[in-house]
Amino acid sequence: MLQLTRREQLGAIILVVLLLLGLLIRNLLLPKPAVEVITPPETPAEEEQTEQEIVVHVAGAVHAPGVYTLPAGSRVYTALEAAGGVLPEADQHALNLAEPLLDGRRITVPFQGEQKENAAENGKININTATAAELQQLPGIGPAKAAAIIAEREKNGPFQTIDELTRVSGIGPNTLNVIRDYLSLY
Repeated sequence: MLQLTRREQLGAIILVVLLLLGLLIRNLLLPKPAVEVITPPETPAEEEQTEQEIVVHVAGAVHAPGVYTLPAGSRVYTALEAAGGVLPEADQHALNLAEPLLDGRRITVPFQGEQKENAAENGKININTATAAELQQLPGIGPAKAAAIIAEREKNGPFQTIDELTRVSGIGPNTLNVIRDYLSLY
């Protein structure tokens, strides 16, 4: 075994005491550094991008029919410009050029003399563009409820979901269930 002299033993004890004293001072007397926790953003970049852009389908009497990505908040005239503008034989005034666009919307520019379709190709009524007369074709919707739907749409902007119709006075869950199959958002 290792034999230490009295002097070496005393030196080792002093060294251990100093080491313990240093650790004690470090842990008790010195302030602890603040720990900064960095959390990732709550929404991924893809979601932010989809909120800033919409995709619309432009068809009918335009130079370049197709699907276009536009900034959120774009209007019908912006989509028509993206499609290269309307053809000379187009009836562009059959559309509301200032109407705000929703993601997934289809815009069909009719030719002059062509009847504008009141209902979508699938026979559903677009609650964001329908007139009072068109809304009254729905079961249980009379002039008062049709006017209330239009007032709600004008006050708060286009409906984002069919379920938002329950915000309209006189349309509850039961009425909505009756008319849901007849409705579209675009």
